[in-house]
Amino acid sequence: MANASAPRVFSIRRRLLLLLSAPLALLLAAGVLIDYLSTTTPLDAAYDQVLASSIVAVAAHLDIGADGKVRSELSDQAIAVLRADNHDEIYYLVLGTNGEFVAGDAGLPTAAANRDNPSFADAEYRGVPVRVATYRLNNAGNTILISVAETTNKRSGAAHDMLTFIVASDVAQLLGTLLLVWVGVRVGLRPLLALRDQIARRSARDLAALDEAQVPSEVRPLTQALNRLFATVAEAASAQHRFLANAAHQLRTPLAGLQAQLEVLSSDFKQQGIADPALGARVARLHAGMQRLGHTANQLLALARAEPSANPAGDFRQLDLADLAKDGVAAHFDRALGVRIDLGLEAAPARVQASDWLLRELLANLIDNALAYTPDGGNVTVRCGIERGARTAEGSAPDAAFLEVEDDGPGIPEAERARVFERFYRIAGGEREGNGLGLAIVEEIARAHGATVELAAGAEGRGTRVRVTFAASGG
Repeated sequence: MANASAPRVFSIRRRLLLLLSAPLALLLAAGVLIDYLSTTTPLDAAYDQVLASSIVAVAAHLDIGADGKVRSELSDQAIAVLRADNHDEIYYLVLGTNGEFVAGDAGLPTAAANRDNPSFADAEYRGVPVRVATYRLNNAGNTILISVAETTNKRSGAAHDMLTFIVASDVAQLLGTLLLVWVGVRVGLRPLLALRDQIARRSARDLAALDEAQVPSEVRPLTQALNRLFATVAEAASAQHRFLANAAHQLRTPLAGLQAQLEVLSSDFKQQGIADPALGARVARLHAGMQRLGHTANQLLALARAEPSANPAGDFRQLDLADLAKDGVAAHFDRALGVRIDLGLEAAPARVQASDWLLRELLANLIDNALAYTPDGGNVTVRCGIERGARTAEGSAPDAAFLEVEDDGPGIPEAERARVFERFYRIAGGEREGNGLGLAIVEEIARAHGATVELAAGAEGRGTRVRVTFAASGG
């Protein structure tokens, strides 16, 4: 719903094309009008000249008697030639000196007199539009009117053809111009797209300065501001990294010393024969609380150090999950042996681009959880390898490296699986005392590596299986 109400933002390419298209469309309309007027005006003048020539032909066959009477000597053949036209109807009219009808089509309109002779006018005759040309012949102070008219089919057809050609030509030019503009905008925006891709390819850990070699001068202030921001964030991340390292040292050392002192105190009680059960119980509870405090402090530091900002991309390198799994099992073997848990290893080579210490912390938390919740005499198995991509009709999914730990303990109820990754969340009624940070650390480290964490039941529906799948196999 939030996306529906968000304001619509146009890309620079679309905005440029829209801003250029409107003026070009207006120019197209103006160009069509100008071209149409500039071509139809001389075309009409040419047709008018033909009408004027017809008037001359009619006038050449007039006979003006001594009495001023006008007679037409146009033969039927001459009239047929005059009226011959494949597209229009041709009409003519001759009026004598007193306005009497002499020859032609009675009632044919005449053009009003003006400075031009012949004069031209648009009129209507027999219900259709006509173009009329009228010549005023002066004879001894009297005027003889000779008019020739034609329907406007040729004119309209020629104007329509001319308009069609002009529009088609101008639209083709507009489309060609828009294509050139589109290509120009696309090519001109390539540096911006390259900058976008350069930023999009970065992970949250990559705070190196952007390459400004191909950045346009208009965008360079933006990239410079981003580079200053990256430098500030990188310095803050470095300061956080140094703080965490110092905090880890400052916390672990005194906590370890306190635990050692409590162990010495318990040993002294036994050697000196102090048999106060209440005091011994208090010391034991204090020692257990100190151990939990030390474990919690270590996990809090691990969680903070798993944040992307605390892990620059330079810390990542090619690692073999098989070597990592072997070291993790070896580190927890004595603990597993002490509670009679079979800690097994099924490792196949699987290389990933990762932080060594982060993945060791992830595996340590998974094994620690599995050993803590598996009853004495149970089984815990650490696996790693390559998961082959599934073959489908659309193609093959890429292979992916995975790391997983499976136990046959009480398992995690399906309703609780989505919440166990929350920080400090513990399943209600659980027998083990903990701080609820183990799986939160696992998820944070997986996210820093672009990996996913899957939580499911173990073999035959017993226990828990936690699998970390990396985005793609490293080889």
